[in-house]
Amino acid sequence: MRLLKVGRDPSCDIVLQSQRVSALHAEITVLNNGDILLEDKNSRNGTFIMNNPIKPGVQVNIKRGDAIRFADVELIWDQIPSPEDNSGYKAIYGIGSNFRNEIQINGNTASRFHATLKIDKKGHATLQDHSKNGTTVNGQRIRKGQTVKVSKGDAVVCGGIPVNISPYIPGSMSMRKIIGLVAAIVIIACGGYGAWWWIDRQSTATPKTTQAMENATACVYGGYYYTITIKDDPFKNVLNDWPEKWYVGTDEENELQVHTNTKEINPIGYTGTAFFISKDGEMGTNRHIAVPWMYRTPKVEEDIRQQVVKLRQVAENLLYNLLTSSVQSGTLSANDANAWLKRYQNSDFEIGGTHAYLGIGLNGTKVNSLNDLQQCQVIAESGDPKKDVALIRLNSRKTPEYIIKMGAVYDIEKARVDEHSLKPQDEDFTIVGYPLGERISNETFDGKELRPTMHKATLSKTPDDNQMQIQAVGINGQSGSPVIDSQHRLIGVLCSGYSGTEVTYCCNIKHLKELYEKNKVRE
Repeated sequence: MRLLKVGRDPSCDIVLQSQRVSALHAEITVLNNGDILLEDKNSRNGTFIMNNPIKPGVQVNIKRGDAIRFADVELIWDQIPSPEDNSGYKAIYGIGSNFRNEIQINGNTASRFHATLKIDKKGHATLQDHSKNGTTVNGQRIRKGQTVKVSKGDAVVCGGIPVNISPYIPGSMSMRKIIGLVAAIVIIACGGYGAWWWIDRQSTATPKTTQAMENATACVYGGYYYTITIKDDPFKNVLNDWPEKWYVGTDEENELQVHTNTKEINPIGYTGTAFFISKDGEMGTNRHIAVPWMYRTPKVEEDIRQQVVKLRQVAENLLYNLLTSSVQSGTLSANDANAWLKRYQNSDFEIGGTHAYLGIGLNGTKVNSLNDLQQCQVIAESGDPKKDVALIRLNSRKTPEYIIKMGAVYDIEKARVDEHSLKPQDEDFTIVGYPLGERISNETFDGKELRPTMHKATLSKTPDDNQMQIQAVGINGQSGSPVIDSQHRLIGVLCSGYSGTEVTYCCNIKHLKELYEKNKVRE
């Protein structure tokens, strides 16, 4: 995939010499399959297809030869790279922060379409960089646009973010695989009961032992920034270095601080719990673990708004001086300058968020820094606060082999989705999680290894359609913990509780199963 920036700024891939064209006017994305997407970046004078304006911020499909106009400049299609001949490749993987990539990575230093990994029909792999912050292979930086050969064991780092490419590169058949193949043939040959027994054992892959439940449950480490977006900002993509977003993190005193970039502030850190539900690195957790900025308190929101008001006053003074200079030089009329400033002053803003990092620590591992985490990303969340579930996935798209081998994966397909079958005080349940994150999990094994905590619980009230109340002490960090019955079937995902009480809530597992069915990895 390739991202081409179009605008007046010299740093754009396609530079247009017109004062009516914005500094960053539009973006064109060329996908690996040859499709082409066009997006107007809130330009001042618009982007047009066949003389029809397109809506800013929305990607639309275009095809080679279409009449595209940026303000008063027509697109010359020779400037757009022709589709590559990918017939010689059996697999192509985009690497970057955009959701269209097959290998998604998180972080402010990752480009949306950072690099491309290609596997030819002989199984040989090549990597090409397209990024702003660069890509290294075994510590050696490759030039933008350069294609290099890579292999399974190579250390690839994109914009400072490690990327595990080995799951995507085929290798020779190992002795272990050969033995497995022979075993499968023997089973088929035996037929009858033996084959039925083997298949049945493989299909019931859900934790049966304490160790299996521990291995299937991971500690989530996250860090995020609130983002501030001026809804109607006429200066975005017009003024050089004018920020598209502002960021809210913490200062050295752990107080919220608004800044135009993330270099001067720290991400807001938190922990939680997630559990493996497939061999493809997919895990269930809470929505408020996946998008924590959506769960800000009224006090936090008011604090952010007060700081944004102060920063906007500084910005307005700066804009006033810039506009006054433009009027005095004759490049802008006084009426236009006043209209632009008023538009900025009257615009509301919205609060969003973005992850600085998101990863997990596995049972029995040591987490001394962010580099020790298994990096992951949010695949889907319910979008409904009442359905507090989300699906996250390891960037490697593969659950660790030892977890799969011991059957330590919670079988979401066999989850107990009928909450009406659960009766108060009728049976015992088990909660597996990381209360207070590593603070409690590290209190054993000399404080060197992550270990989850297990609690017994019972249902204390008849469930409703979204959640159930259980009798157990819920602590910060346990959010996202699996709640299972005596037959090791998932019944819910622990999500909230009242501090100092045994009133704790979990979201009904049917909502996670529904989310998984819509968004799971498919062959």
